[in-house]
Amino acid sequence: MANLWMLWAFLMIITTFHLSESFLVWCFNRDNLSWDSMLFSWPYAAMLLLAIGEYWVESNYFPMLKQPSVSALGIVLCLFGELVRKSAMVTAGRGFTHQIAEHHDASHKLTTHGIYRLSRHPGYFGWFWWAIGAQLVLSNPFSTIVAAIAAWQFFAKRIPYEEERLQQFFGEAYVTYRLSTPTRLPFIS
Repeated sequence: MANLWMLWAFLMIITTFHLSESFLVWCFNRDNLSWDSMLFSWPYAAMLLLAIGEYWVESNYFPMLKQPSVSALGIVLCLFGELVRKSAMVTAGRGFTHQIAEHHDASHKLTTHGIYRLSRHPGYFGWFWWAIGAQLVLSNPFSTIVAAIAAWQFFAKRIPYEEERLQQFFGEAYVTYRLSTPTRLPFIS
């Protein structure tokens, strides 16, 4: 494999993302710290295996598809996505959880400052671009498309459900916030 550094960069990016995710939960929301804080699921694990499999096949049989400039773009997207997501976690503090709250907790506050002034869901926005960037690090055309579609579909379903809860919890304050602040995710208003 000519571009083995791409695989190492991908593995470092994946590891850093998940360890930092758990670390920030530990810092701001220890009550919710669990193995789930690592954000692994079977579909996600399948996506990682697909990415590594595509990388291996293309590196061995179609090495011209492995472009360092595409990989560099992927690293930049991962850094950008990671920065946005982690900024959301730090800004929301205890309000940032991996599970959608089903019941309003007295300590739950509507966060509209910091990175939340730019995006209603900066954690999702950051993860969306990080997930696409991770595939680009491997210069994987097929897996990049699959990751983009899968992430978009996940958020297209999750955001309306979460926003129903937020509107129940915060009423008119959330409606006003939603109308003035976009998600910044493509085609998800």
